Amino acid sequence: MENKNRQEKEEKLLNQKEVKVDNKMVQIIIDNSADLSLDDFQINDKKVLSLLNQDSDVGDNQYTFNGLVRKLGIHQQSLTRSLHRLENSGLIEKTDYGYKLTKNLDSILVQKSRLDLENLSNKISHQYGIFEQILQLYIPTNVKVEDVINKLLGRWFGTLRWIGIVEGDGGYVLQWISNDKYHIRLKLVSRYAVIESDASGTTLKSEATIHAHRILEQIAKLLKERQERPDGKNRYRSLGSYN
Repeated sequence: MENKNRQEKEEKLLNQKEVKVDNKMVQIIIDNSADLSLDDFQINDKKVLSLLNQDSDVGDNQYTFNGLVRKLGIHQQSLTRSLHRLENSGLIEKTDYGYKLTKNLDSILVQKSRLDLENLSNKISHQYGIFEQILQLYIPTNVKVEDVINKLLGRWFGTLRWIGIVEGDGGYVLQWISNDKYHIRLKLVSRYAVIESDASGTTLKSEATIHAHRILEQIAKLLKERQERPDGKNRYRSLGSYN
């Protein structure tokens, strides 16, 4: 009986992490018992968690470091400290394409923290302008949506810099930003590729249209490859390779 109790205690300790918050070491238990509170983290940590958790299941959203800086308006040094704390807590990890969650926050957060996270996500979403559609393309059934994603994942187009990918609402959203002036989004839903932007003013809208056509050109190349390769063999990594 004593050995069993010792084993249970050791297993519990394996699920505990110490995180430095406000110059104090706080022990956080990360398991499926829904006992983690956002009060254990600083405001920038909460912003990162809310963005990575937005409209997604665990690991679906990935943002680059610069993408987090731009989306959240956090200074680089402050963000570095936040990411370090969250990595130490076991809640996020770095991949080849950015940072992502390692835990399903809905399963480990107390109810109040789940509501706080949702409210913070809504505030972040409302920081940006209204997106307007630029182009729309139907993706033939012989082309996998994952192939389109892998064709564009992490790609830069001139001043258009990659910032991240979000999975939710039955589809994917790939995101770029140009000189911190406007965003370009590619939505892949129900076999439709929709490119849209929040650019304002004639000049920026013209630039955004040019960038949209560059993205469309890459998709068109993929469609052409599929026409020339009727076997449909995938030369690209599957979506699961970066999750």
